[in-house]
Amino acid sequence: MIRVYIAQNLSNAHLVCNRIRQSGITAHIFNEHADGAVGELPFTHTYPEIWVENERDRVNAREIIALCETQNADEPDLICANCSEPNPGNFEICWNCSDLLSES
Repeated sequence: MIRVYIAQNLSNAHLVCNRIRQSGITAHIFNEHADGAVGELPFTHTYPEIWVENERDRVNAREIIALCETQNADEPDLICANCSEPNPGNFEICWNCSDLLSES
């Protein structure tokens, strides 16, 4: 296994890890519950980490991470075709009804 990412918080770790998994790469989050050890351990040692099982997936996983980090949250809102709810432009699924969003 190889570490490919250190997240600043658990929410970010789950978002990035799920993106990696969606591409067919087996990934795991370590230090998921380590925040309770802050004070006993340096806080930087408790950050959630994403590890991939196979060395051959390292490059692809890091490309996915780079895409996650560069996605622009300032994209125009998307209107859900199912419930007409506005969603931020970087969403792929409607926050209200969970329907897939499309840019058209």
